[in-house]
Amino acid sequence: MKKNSFTLTNISMLVLVQLVLMGTMKSFAQDEKFGDNPDKCKENLSLYREYYKQKNYADAMVGWRWAFFNCPESTKNIVINGTTLIEAKIKENEANPALKKAYLDTLWMVYNKRIELYPEDKGYVLGRMGMDMYDYSEEDYTGAYNNLSESMKVDKLDTDPYVLMKLYLAGMKRLVAKELEMDVMYDLYDEVSAILDTQQKKLPADATEDNNTDLKKINQARGIIDQNFERIAQEDQYISLMQPKVDAAPTDAALLEKVTSMMVRRNWTSNPFYLDASAKLYKLNPSAAAAYNLYEGHARKGNDSEATKFLEESIKLEKDKDQKAERMLKLAKVYGSQKNYGRARSTAQDAAAIKPGWGDPYIYIGDLYLGTTSSCGDNACNQKYGVWAAEDMFGKAKSVDSSVSGDANSKIASCRKYYPSAKDCFFYGLKSGDAVTVGGWIGVETTARFAD
Repeated sequence: MKKNSFTLTNISMLVLVQLVLMGTMKSFAQDEKFGDNPDKCKENLSLYREYYKQKNYADAMVGWRWAFFNCPESTKNIVINGTTLIEAKIKENEANPALKKAYLDTLWMVYNKRIELYPEDKGYVLGRMGMDMYDYSEEDYTGAYNNLSESMKVDKLDTDPYVLMKLYLAGMKRLVAKELEMDVMYDLYDEVSAILDTQQKKLPADATEDNNTDLKKINQARGIIDQNFERIAQEDQYISLMQPKVDAAPTDAALLEKVTSMMVRRNWTSNPFYLDASAKLYKLNPSAAAAYNLYEGHARKGNDSEATKFLEESIKLEKDKDQKAERMLKLAKVYGSQKNYGRARSTAQDAAAIKPGWGDPYIYIGDLYLGTTSSCGDNACNQKYGVWAAEDMFGKAKSVDSSVSGDANSKIASCRKYYPSAKDCFFYGLKSGDAVTVGGWIGVETTARFAD
């Protein structure tokens, strides 16, 4: 029994040996990242870091260069700080093309080393390298375009707005150099714009350029991209380019989606080609977006009944609550223009219910009341009851949504100009503060208010 058993002391010794071995292996792994000469690596790291902190890039270069070539895995800062050091050298040698090119090649090497050592950074690094390639390029923008394009493929919806901006600019350079076809630039515009739109939708509702740097970047990028797209965007040219493709593949939903999205973005929805492509897309995939595209096309052509039908259909199919509410308010305005006031009001109320805290539906209902009040009474007094009801709606709008306060206050001030006088209502026994019901289609209760 004793001969075949481990004692407590035996077990303790085994654990101790294992701990020592684990510590040794860990120490070995830590030293391994410092290369064949760990002491010299640490010495050069310390040397370059101190100079780097002082922004003494010339002296920092000596230690950094040794560490980069002998122990690049010792710290990620080597490949991060390296780009700053090399770019300082590039600027110093602007007047020396040969030396400048050598440093540019070194800069690309540092970026590629970071991708090699830290592949999780690939999208970001390709974007940074592509932007630098664009800035330093003088004639050939192929490298910049390819790296920026690859960065977008890797980062997708998270691609930095400035990367998208430089990508489009690089594409424009290659278009001018006849290295890209026009349809590539149309497709690229559609792709980068969709990413920017998605990024903006994810921002807080109260985001402004003053309080949100992401929004500022998105707007700057979009402005530059749109400005350049305007230089090449021609409706007839786009249609002549895309119509043969649609005719050849009328059941290609992806192609139809791309075409209709582009034409909506450029406000080309009155063109018959847009309506035809939208109808094809809706037949293949009766989605909310496809129905809305048909609404846009028919509305532009003055086909009111068809436009209304497809707007109603888009609302039924829409799953996004905010989008549904916004389209409902648009539909309410369509009903209002058709003088179907009751339906216009109820649809606006439905929109407000779907999107709580939104003041626009109440602003619209107030506008309806104010614009129809004279038809809702038969004398100088009760024909103005709707003015009070309109003011109530404008007040409600700003109470639920502070963003419409300016518009609401302006409309309230206008209402007060149309108050009836106490004299107008004297013979009807009406006093300020009395509860009254507005006549006609409005039919709501409000409180009497007078101009004097």
